[in-house]
Amino acid sequence: MRNMPSKFYCSRRVALSLCCLLFLLASCADVTGLPLGSTAAKTSPAQHKADSDGTATDEKLRAQLTKVEQIMQGMSLDEKLGQLLLVEFIGSDYANTELPDMIKQHVGGYLYQYKNNNFAAPTNTIDTSKQFTVQANSDAKIPLLIAIDQEGGQVNKLGDGFYGPAPAAADMVAQGDPKFASAQGVQTAQRMQRLGINVDLAPVVDVGPVSHLLEDRLFSDDPKTVATYAGAFLDGLQNNTIIGCLKHFPGLGSLAKGDTNDPHTSLPVVNKSRADLEATDFAPYKTMIQQNHPAMIMSTDVITTAIDPNVPAEFSPKTINGVLRKELGYNGVIVTDGLYMDGVKIYVGSLDIAKPSLLAILAGNDLVEGPFRARDVASTIQAFKDAILQGQLTEARVNQSVQRILLMKVQYGVIK
Repeated sequence: MRNMPSKFYCSRRVALSLCCLLFLLASCADVTGLPLGSTAAKTSPAQHKADSDGTATDEKLRAQLTKVEQIMQGMSLDEKLGQLLLVEFIGSDYANTELPDMIKQHVGGYLYQYKNNNFAAPTNTIDTSKQFTVQANSDAKIPLLIAIDQEGGQVNKLGDGFYGPAPAAADMVAQGDPKFASAQGVQTAQRMQRLGINVDLAPVVDVGPVSHLLEDRLFSDDPKTVATYAGAFLDGLQNNTIIGCLKHFPGLGSLAKGDTNDPHTSLPVVNKSRADLEATDFAPYKTMIQQNHPAMIMSTDVITTAIDPNVPAEFSPKTINGVLRKELGYNGVIVTDGLYMDGVKIYVGSLDIAKPSLLAILAGNDLVEGPFRARDVASTIQAFKDAILQGQLTEARVNQSVQRILLMKVQYGVIK
C-alpha cells in the first residue's frame, strides 16, 4: 500500500500489419488472449489524441513496437529479468549506496523513499536530486523508471525540503471542480520533471470514506466521484509525460482503521460480495481503464474472499490474470505493492523477497517492488532463472512483461 477502451480504427491492411508485427515479438498474446500492447499502447497521451482516421496513431504504434522489438532482440535473459524489478535503496550519496550495483544487474527502475533517507544531504535540493537521476541513468543500459509516491496530503513526498504542502485527495474533491484535481496533476508532473522523476505511484482509487484506513488519501466513498477526480489528476500527470499508477487493486476502501487492516502490519481480508465489489471497488478501474488509460496499476496484499479466499491479491492469478486482465481488459503494466510488508511475510512465511517476487510474476504482475539490496536483486533474478529451468516460468511469459514495460518507457519518453 504505497504512503496505477478507446479503439484504434484501422484498415484491414493496418490491422494485419500490426498483428504481424506483434507476432514477431517474443509472445503474441498475453494470458487474456489480447494482443500485447492493445491496452498498453493506449496509455500514452499521444494515443489519446488520435487523428481522425487513426492512421497516424497506428503508424506511431507500429514504430514504437518496432523499437521495443529491436531492444528486446539485443537483451540477454538477465537483462530482461532485471527489467521486472523496481528497487529501493538506502542513503542519498549515489556512489555510496547499493543502487549502482543494482543498476549493474539491469533493474527496471527505482523508488525514492523518505524512510530510506533518499532525500538527505547531499540529495536534498532540486538540483542535486536531478543530478542523482542523471548519474543513475548514465550507468543504466536501458533508461530507468524513477518513481515516487506523490499523492498530496499525508503522502506528500515532494513536500519537505522541496515544494511544500499539496492537497490530499479529499481536499481536491472538496473544491467541487475536477479541474482543480487536473491542475494538481499538472503541477505534480512539472515538479517531478524538475527532479528527473518519471513515475508517480498515484492516484489512490480505493472507494471509501475518510474515516477508514487510508483517511484523506481517499477521494470519496462514491465510485463515480473517485473516477472523476482521480481521472482528472491522472490526466494531469500523463498528459505531461509522467507515468501514473492507480492503486490499490482490488481495493482497500472498505477497511476500517487499525493495524489488523493495514497490509504494512497484517494481512487484511475484504469480505465483500462479488456484486458489491463490482459496484464499488472495481467501478473506478472500469471507468478509468476505458477513459483515462492508466499506464500502471498497483496490486496489493489483501485477501478478497469473493475472488480468491486463500491467496492475497498480488499473488493471485484469479485476481490479476482473471479479474484485472481478462474481465476489466487491462493490458498495461501491473506493479506490486512493497513486497517487504508484513502482510506479505505472513502469507509467504519468509523474509526472503525472492519468493514473493516469483509468486507475483507468476500471478501476472509485470514489476515487483521492494528489493533494496544488491543481494536481493541477485537472489530474485536467480529465483526467476531457476523457475524457468524448472518449467514453472517461461521465457515467453517474461517477454510479455518486458514488452509492456519497454513499450511504456518508449511511450512516455523514458526511452528516447
